[in-house]
Amino acid sequence: MQVLLADDHAIFREGLMLLIGTRFPQIEWYQANNWHEVHQVLLRSPITLALVDLNMPGQMPWPDEIRRLSKQFPKLPICILSATSDPEVIQSAFQLGIKGYIPKLVDIEELQQAISVVLSGRTYLPSQLWETQPTTDNYDKAILTQRQSTIMRLLAQGNSNKQIGTTLNLTESTVKRHVYNIFQTLAVNNRVEAIRSARQRGLIT
Repeated sequence: MQVLLADDHAIFREGLMLLIGTRFPQIEWYQANNWHEVHQVLLRSPITLALVDLNMPGQMPWPDEIRRLSKQFPKLPICILSATSDPEVIQSAFQLGIKGYIPKLVDIEELQQAISVVLSGRTYLPSQLWETQPTTDNYDKAILTQRQSTIMRLLAQGNSNKQIGTTLNLTESTVKRHVYNIFQTLAVNNRVEAIRSARQRGLIT
């Protein structure tokens, strides 16, 4: 598995490769310091996944760089790894065809999950994308991330945080954080209200 890690901070790249490498020992790493180097690596190496920062040096703004990348390498899964967690920026990136967006503030378990999701061919959505409740009906059924939707279904089945953690291979503290984010997104105070709200919105059956 060949993964390109593109970021203009060498210390961050080295640290992240060590961290992720313990969870994905099968990864062969390639590095890039800017958008130009990203293209150079992709032209000479069979990359499985590209993890790229938005704000790297380049000839064009990052949306144009991603468009160019997607056009030149249409089959390459692109996942953004950025310190920016602005929902508008995240939505703009997804509109350009990326497969995942990972804020740099996530913990190692969520990072591992995000990479696994993208490598499996699915799309990873960060919780920041739906921090605030949308006001239009078109978005009413999409306010929870994939991970949150799974946890919400398990909550509705009566599972405890510990049981959910065991099922999803997460620590109990990580589950608690997801449950808290679900409560915030649905504007509720407890599990009963969350389940009721989720059913009313059609998020669970």
